[in-house]
Amino acid sequence: MVAIAPDMADGVVKFVQGNEYPFSLLADADHVVFDAYDVVSTVMSLGQRPALFVVDREGVVRFDSIGIQQWQIPSNDNVLAVLSSLP
Repeated sequence: MVAIAPDMADGVVKFVQGNEYPFSLLADADHVVFDAYDVVSTVMSLGQRPALFVVDREGVVRFDSIGIQQWQIPSNDNVLAVLSSLP
């Protein structure tokens, strides 16, 4: 599992300082990944839209959720159910 932030590497380093995450947080300063998955900024979202994707080992997207606001992130139970259904 990785998280991808639309920020420079030094911004990501500052963000994670003092916080432990059980996954890696990667920088996407040029929005290459964000653009590939159509996660773009909108006026409604006041910045970057929250998005979550489950991609299997073959690179197939098995689950996606792109919201408008931060509270639209899927629940952990929902995501864990998707993960447990993968072979």
